[in-house]
Amino acid sequence: MRLILALFVLSILAGPASPTTEVRVGEAASPQGAVILVVDGMGSAYVYPELKPQAADGTPLASAILFNLTAKGARVLDVTVPVPETGPSHSVLVTGCSWMDSAIIGTPGATIFDAAREEGLLCIALLQRGDAVSILLEQDGVVFFDDNSLWGAEPLAGSGGDFPADLAGLLQAWRDIFPQYNQVRGVPGYVGYNAWGLDAAADLVSAMGERPFLLMVNVGAVDSAGHNLGAEGYLETISGLDAPLGRLVEACESEEILLLITADHGMSFPSGEGKGGHSSSKYSGQPESLSVPAVFLGPGVDDMLISGPWSQVDLGPTILDLLNIRTALPFSEGRVIPVSNLSDLSVDVGRAGEVEVHKDGGLVARATGDSRYIFKDLERGTYSVEAGERVAQVHLSGDQTIDMSESEPASLFDLISPIFEPEKRKYVAAVLILAVNAVGAVLILRIARRG
Repeated sequence: MRLILALFVLSILAGPASPTTEVRVGEAASPQGAVILVVDGMGSAYVYPELKPQAADGTPLASAILFNLTAKGARVLDVTVPVPETGPSHSVLVTGCSWMDSAIIGTPGATIFDAAREEGLLCIALLQRGDAVSILLEQDGVVFFDDNSLWGAEPLAGSGGDFPADLAGLLQAWRDIFPQYNQVRGVPGYVGYNAWGLDAAADLVSAMGERPFLLMVNVGAVDSAGHNLGAEGYLETISGLDAPLGRLVEACESEEILLLITADHGMSFPSGEGKGGHSSSKYSGQPESLSVPAVFLGPGVDDMLISGPWSQVDLGPTILDLLNIRTALPFSEGRVIPVSNLSDLSVDVGRAGEVEVHKDGGLVARATGDSRYIFKDLERGTYSVEAGERVAQVHLSGDQTIDMSESEPASLFDLISPIFEPEKRKYVAAVLILAVNAVGAVLILRIARRG
């Protein structure tokens, strides 16, 4: 008896879930690739005009002006890092997980590089400092610096056997060019150190052609300037990013490539004088150390300012979403930041019926014959949704779900059908099977007593 009941329960739970009809309204952008630029040590307080940095003792500090950072794109105002250190921060960025350590980056499927490669994208990196071997091993082609010295550094180039020969040659060429950018001491040398990474990235973007790719660039001189030159030299080094950043932005726009500009951590100073830091107990809790910029530019991205709070764990999932890569990162805690100019609207009407979506008095989409619908790729704005006599207003600034089911008493099927949804079946099955076993045990005990 128990076996029959258990099989009956499992047969119900294995049945088809409530169907959902997808209605594609617009056409999502399909960028060929993306560049993630990480400016080591660049705190958002020093580059966002809305923010005012201050030293640990409360002394106001000056800011830098980066026209090519703030002029356009989707700028996220409040993004914080879980750990203000380069190595751990890079691990968080590429996994979307706040506790991720570089030692387990190699876990299959853990990173944005794994998700990108699964969709046929080449993974390339230009890494000037602070990166673990596990990050290097995620790349198809890479140029990296094996020490943190600004002068006398010897970058190394490497690539896998399947990496295109022309791109491998280009990486080697930029490896050989580096000394030309880094001959002068002082602030100009710091600026040149960063300019090499940005110019190399712009050249790679232009050389990719039709090949899809994900390029990660880490430039390290801003961090060094904060540690060694104090607040004034730090800000001068940041200001020196503007021209080469403009060249990278231009290359990405020309090739219709996504660009994310961010940082691994910020920088704090003890006062108006003195050298800075970010990871020691003295500085690690300061907003200037924890807050980083995040600016998205490229196909499908709105020009807008987005309030927070957001976290560094949200950046990787957002890049994958903009690339139309739906592979979930297994350890990710992140949300998709609503920087896209298109959103999905899910509508639940309870029972099969017609739904109409209107905007500015005109019909945008109509669907019938189902109880749930997802209207895909709607432009940002306010919509009127009609389901029979029911009308709902919704402002889309990211994916949303609305419930327009009727308020009349639900049937027994309506009450129990949600528990048969795929994500809930395993829990319901476990409970019901335990209940069946319990009932069976009671029956057996009664029979034994009667005997």
